Amino acid sequence: MSRAHTNRSCGTHERGTPVAELKYSPAERAVLAVARAYFNSFACPATQGWIGGISEALHAFGEERGPEVAVAVLSVVQCMRRARSSVFRFNSPDCPRCALFVTGHEQMLMAAARAAARGRLDAAGAHATLLCEGSDVRKFLKSLETLADKAFPPTDAKPDDRWTSSEFRSPAYKAGI
Repeated sequence: MSRAHTNRSCGTHERGTPVAELKYSPAERAVLAVARAYFNSFACPATQGWIGGISEALHAFGEERGPEVAVAVLSVVQCMRRARSSVFRFNSPDCPRCALFVTGHEQMLMAAARAAARGRLDAAGAHATLLCEGSDVRKFLKSLETLADKAFPPTDAKPDDRWTSSEFRSPAYKAGI
């Protein structure tokens, strides 16, 4: 794990794409925030970022779903960490300016999660293969499906979304798992 944020002054490094341009749903933004807290915890253990990740999940998803989402995001992060051999670039959740941007690696992770939530496992698999650098992605994909079930229920689908609610969910959700 490597933060794109390298110092308090925020330098001129590449931060990525503004979050606003990516049109993430509130649930997707919350999942990204939780993931960043975990990334930060692994990159700088003294920050104890995992505490912020759990707090963010509880705040965004409530006391019932929050703990499940927090664990599901951690599972995704852990599966990806085990499969990757190179550095994963993320923006610091502790810097208000940097947190407004999404790195290329973060975008790929969120695209994989979005595809899994929509039941598009072929697309999720393509993103996963890139994220995991050609390693076995089966556990990562399974963790993405679990995250989709916990974080992106059908009520998050917007009427203007090009996916219908039946296409929005993963096969595991449709099967009642």
